[in-house]
Amino acid sequence: MQCRRRIKFFTTETQSLEISPVPAANLPMKKAIWIDVDNSPHVPLFAPLVEFYRDSGIEVVLTARNHAQTIELLENAGFAGTFQIIGKHYGKNKFNKIRGLLVRARQLVSYIKNHKNIKVAVSHGSRSMVLAARWLKIPVLSMYDYEFTETSIFNRFSDKVLIPDQIPDKTLDEINLPAAKRVKYEGLKEELYLNYFQPNKDFWREFTETNKLNIAGSKILIALRPPATTANYHSRESERLLSELLTYFLSNEKTFTVILPRTREQRIEIAQLIKDLRLDAHRCFLIETAVSGLDLALSVDLLVSGGGTMNREAVLLGTPVYSIFAGKQGALDAAMEKSGLLTFIRQPEDISKIKLEKKSAAQKAPLTDRVERSVKEQINYWLESSESGI
Repeated sequence: MQCRRRIKFFTTETQSLEISPVPAANLPMKKAIWIDVDNSPHVPLFAPLVEFYRDSGIEVVLTARNHAQTIELLENAGFAGTFQIIGKHYGKNKFNKIRGLLVRARQLVSYIKNHKNIKVAVSHGSRSMVLAARWLKIPVLSMYDYEFTETSIFNRFSDKVLIPDQIPDKTLDEINLPAAKRVKYEGLKEELYLNYFQPNKDFWREFTETNKLNIAGSKILIALRPPATTANYHSRESERLLSELLTYFLSNEKTFTVILPRTREQRIEIAQLIKDLRLDAHRCFLIETAVSGLDLALSVDLLVSGGGTMNREAVLLGTPVYSIFAGKQGALDAAMEKSGLLTFIRQPEDISKIKLEKKSAAQKAPLTDRVERSVKEQINYWLESSESGI
């Protein structure tokens, strides 16, 4: 997803020379934080924080993993030239995942050890960062909002872990997150950046013109986000549901489906699946390059996704949402399902629950800065601590 807020940058050397006449070598070293972005949903999440701290005179060392649309989204958000690409995704195989985790952790250590004034390392689910920061004796601030992924590295090696307050303490006890490390925040992490979202009123026109799409205004527009097939929590049942949904949507002349593959490989697989199922490929569009997911979610009539972040974004934007996530249900999804904000499609028979109709005026959820304040409070604690750092 893309955060549309304009990102501003300044040059550290210029800033230093403006405020002090003494030689640069004698200047006190700037405080720094390290943010690692290892997946595309984390780009909009951290964009407002990067801007805030850089504008506040804090150096932000920004690293990114070359996976999904992460690099493209960082560039689209205005970060080109201000981050370091380190590592890649090593695929679905569990052995290769572990190998990739260790390889990237070592690569991060080699890069970060040259930055001598980092006060805290921050990520939303970067295991390789946690290991690297621990090795370098940098305090670690981790975030996650799905409690049934592999959390042991975060729980054991992080100094603090930020989680939504809707995840019960009993569950956190069961997954061995020490009570002393828990920092609970109200709301959804997506609120942090949706507060800065400025919709592009021309998004749909620009999107269709750029991709040479001729879609009648009467069509029911669907955004379809496939399951995260390389994630630790992936279930093959989601893939079966995806096939059924493609058949359902692409067999209906009243609909047009925008499909958002997570990777290039997934895009190729879905294109082949559509061909194998003998479906009408003219009733869908497979996105090839990163787009503003928030603008897309706001533009369509409904969203169907196999993940969590885009579902919550659409809920907050007032778009009807259906989930095909087939893993163990987390506390956030359970709460949204109970309140009627999210409908689960767990088996092919549930597809009939999907209301194929034009969306009425979107009723956006009220947003606050509560999540942003919670995250900044934790970061600021380490920035103000004289004992932190390498």
